[in-house]
Amino acid sequence: MFGIKYALKVAKEYYDDKTYHHAMRVAGYIAQNNMIPKDKVNNCIILAIMHDLLEDTKYEFPIDSATDDEEWHINECLKLLTRDKKNSTYESYLQKIKESFDKYPEAYWVKLADMKDHLAQTETLTEKLRDKYLAALPYLL
Repeated sequence: MFGIKYALKVAKEYYDDKTYHHAMRVAGYIAQNNMIPKDKVNNCIILAIMHDLLEDTKYEFPIDSATDDEEWHINECLKLLTRDKKNSTYESYLQKIKESFDKYPEAYWVKLADMKDHLAQTETLTEKLRDKYLAALPYLL
């Protein structure tokens, strides 16, 4: 079920234009990152496209219907990338992503690309958001 085609389909269906373009930029950063192992790039691109679906839209992925280990892995990465704003701080959320690197490195790479994109959008980056992302970077690095 999961693949780049599926990720693009649901992204177009659920994201507004601003979020869709953000997800595409994040996917572009992933595709250009030579530090990501080649066997992880495809899943990272899928996750980059889908990374805001659970947090920012009404999309519900079929978490219990994963048909193989790869789909299950992507589901777990998506859950990891989705912050529970009521029960975790941004810093603890990032720490969890970093601590899960050995098992879910794709979530780590996507979160770094996500933060890079937010920081690169200088025309919409407020001082408050800039400070949030800059203060949070050490939790991943």
